[in-house]
Amino acid sequence: MSVLFSPARLGSLTLKNRLVMAPMGTCLDNGGHITDDTVAYYERRARGGVGAITVEGCLVSADTVGPEPRISGPEYLPGLRRVVDALRPHDVTVGVQLMHPGRQVVDGPSVAPSPVPLNSFSPVPHELTVPEIEVIVADYARAAVFACEAGFDFLEVHGAHGYLPSNFLSPQHNHRTDGYGGCLQNRARFAVEVARAIVAAVDLPLVWRLNGTDAEPGGLMIDDAVAVARMLADAGVASISVTSGTWLTLQETLAPMSVPRGHMRELAAAVREAVDVPVMAVGRLDDPVLAAELVENGEADLILLGRGLIAEPDWPVLVRTGRVDEIRPCIACNACVDLVGRGERARCSVNPEVGRELTWSVTPAAHPRRVLVVGSGPAGLETARIARLRGHDVSIWERDPALGGKLEVAGLAPSKHEVLRFKDFQAARLAALGVEVHTSSPVSAATIRAERPDVVVIATGADPLVPPIPGIDGPTVHDAQALLRGEVPVGPGTRLVVVGGSATGCETAELVRAQGAEVAIVEMRGSIGRGIEAITRRQLVRALKRDGVEVLTRATVVSISPETVTWEDPDGARHELPADVVALAIGWRPTGTADLALDDIEVHVLGDADTPADFVRAINSGADAALTL
Repeated sequence: MSVLFSPARLGSLTLKNRLVMAPMGTCLDNGGHITDDTVAYYERRARGGVGAITVEGCLVSADTVGPEPRISGPEYLPGLRRVVDALRPHDVTVGVQLMHPGRQVVDGPSVAPSPVPLNSFSPVPHELTVPEIEVIVADYARAAVFACEAGFDFLEVHGAHGYLPSNFLSPQHNHRTDGYGGCLQNRARFAVEVARAIVAAVDLPLVWRLNGTDAEPGGLMIDDAVAVARMLADAGVASISVTSGTWLTLQETLAPMSVPRGHMRELAAAVREAVDVPVMAVGRLDDPVLAAELVENGEADLILLGRGLIAEPDWPVLVRTGRVDEIRPCIACNACVDLVGRGERARCSVNPEVGRELTWSVTPAAHPRRVLVVGSGPAGLETARIARLRGHDVSIWERDPALGGKLEVAGLAPSKHEVLRFKDFQAARLAALGVEVHTSSPVSAATIRAERPDVVVIATGADPLVPPIPGIDGPTVHDAQALLRGEVPVGPGTRLVVVGGSATGCETAELVRAQGAEVAIVEMRGSIGRGIEAITRRQLVRALKRDGVEVLTRATVVSISPETVTWEDPDGARHELPADVVALAIGWRPTGTADLALDDIEVHVLGDADTPADFVRAINSGADAALTL
């Protein structure tokens, strides 16, 4: 893996290693201005040893609307300068991404090469005139000058993912008949003009982020992408950053854990073979062996790390020093993406420091205490880890045979196997820190009093909701988790009905269908997959449909018998589904502390034991509790 830490060229620059932080939105800015939180976020990644950092996309045109930072006027320069100044002491090369969203906006004016809406729910974008195109080209060049004044070492244009330059390149969405549409050379004219304008305006290396494929019918394909890469290199671009997908195919751009690592490597390799400038590869390359392989094979010159650096800012230094087992794994759950997509601050399911780097501090406890943690789901594991780091004497108690709680069960679904990597990481960290672990150990008030802790943390998760449906206590009815654990025999010929289309319900259906059973999901609401991050949900719902899982929505289960499930549609009509096995995935209720009677001991209730929620909230509640002990 030493090849990752050899110097690499980027135009006139020499990077100290081949690891580049990919530009990713954070929603940490304030009205387009860089904040102290933004600076701290990037400074934390710089401390981890990455060779270069590309600051997230900044809007180049004053009339665009979006949550991104801006580089469209001099008023935004002070914040941008502070980022550069904060990163300088860490021997990292610093760049910034210039972007124009085009038609991919949530609010405000939408523009595009042609009046083709993003989807049926989006407004028809304004078709840019040639004078308007010329203004936007000038906006890019002006933003490049601002970036130079702010002290950045290099620039990147976001020319991928369906944003404005990418939209021009797409034969599916660019229907123009003038010099900016039609043949590939014309469709690439806007990109080439932007590149030439920036190269003429500033003496900084320019990276171009380019789709190897749009991954949508009629979109840009790899042969045309290679030709565009050659045009851009001829226009003075110093490096091509190869990616894929658009807002319509985000499962390519921001691959969930069901997509294999390195899924874009062939795209990078094709461009690398065609151009004489360095090529950056991306696509879940947080496996250091895989990343090194791409460089050694000549498939890429530089490795982009995105979500992997959110989860583990110290990834580079841990790999370089041979401590790979200490890397906190990104599980590609896309919680970070989902939050930012909703306009909320970036957070992470496995790293509670994200988004609060400015104030984050794990300091030794003034008075170390005996801390007993009950439950080893995401909240309990994180409480135990941070409390031990702070010097407390920590024990963790789990009623099941293995640590993990809900993590252990969730990771059994085919599309969520990466969750088990995080569970194993946390268990290994607790062992390394000397946390006392008790498995197969249910906890009672007597157990706690015998241990004589100073503090008890209740992180026992949540129990399944069991509504009063006639027949719900029958012999064929089981909690969905029992099927995920393999405790209920199913296979070819089994007819399974899953009551509830939540994440657990969908994942149970996915697993049991893969085992050959006939599966139906009955959901009261209008759609399935509530609570699942949007990209992962899209992938999972498509997989269920592809695999022949029957989905009934706006359907209320009214009774269950040993052979059938009876459900009612919105009109009140009743229908029957044959069912050999029924899986309940209706919801959760917090376990709380009612049966422990610990009024005379300091008790903290957190995670799902307090309020059932997602992994992000669970792990952050664990961290918050440990930091206050």
